[in-house]
Amino acid sequence: MEQVDGKFMMSEITLEPTIIITDEKDRERAERVLQKSEAACLISNSVKSKITMIPVINVK
Repeated sequence: MEQVDGKFMMSEITLEPTIIITDEKDRERAERVLQKSEAACLISNSVKSKITMIPVINVK
């Protein structure tokens, strides 16, 4: 948060989604899902703040 014109505002948001897949062959699909979800996110598209996404894909 930072103060702008005497008011506090969120200036940057960091999203850290984690996707768990059971097979390495699904990694590319998981990456596509992350890209689509970032582009279609109603909240992310509605705020003026800088939004950074740092995804993690785990294979278990």
